[in-house]
Amino acid sequence: MKRYGIMGGTFDPIHIAHLIVGEYAIDEFGLDKIIFIPTGNPPHKENYTDAKLRFEMVKLAIEANENFILSDIETKKDGYSYSVETVSALNDSFDGKFYFIIGSDILFQLKTWKEIGILSKEVEFICALRPEFNLNKVFDMEMDYLRREFETKVNIIKPPLCDLSSTYIRNRILNEKSVKYLLPDKVINYINEHNLYRG
Repeated sequence: MKRYGIMGGTFDPIHIAHLIVGEYAIDEFGLDKIIFIPTGNPPHKENYTDAKLRFEMVKLAIEANENFILSDIETKKDGYSYSVETVSALNDSFDGKFYFIIGSDILFQLKTWKEIGILSKEVEFICALRPEFNLNKVFDMEMDYLRREFETKVNIIKPPLCDLSSTYIRNRILNEKSVKYLLPDKVINYINEHNLYRG
């Protein structure tokens, strides 16, 4: 049975930490592919870059890695996408086991996700720890709660550079600072060509 990692997010913009997390997840859990799923245009949210532009940036960022694939399942959809619906749709296209990759900040939001109990039966989660998050008592309590209430399975990875954020990159671009080596060169070129993140 094939094993697929799912990486969803706004990717506004995608950066090297996203790519590193994907590559680490493949190594640590023997995944066959990582499916990158940029979010669509959320209703009533004007502060996101248009989904088509974000989709193209992800496409450029991952095209050199044969283990990374891109899905437009959320960008082609109008309105908000829920992870439980996205995974259900992926089940129609991919035959295998799914691992949903999240950041440590998202772990504490999982209990509020739509139909998290159903989603927990469909996927295992891989939580990429940010450097400031230690496996402390609060973290353990949250993992125990998710396991007890929703039978959620959470695996931990600790990749480097996990504290790099899209917000940090947008701010650097806005302030005309270099983002070289923080993003793939093709993504930097795309941002420059489309004059993104410059206010």
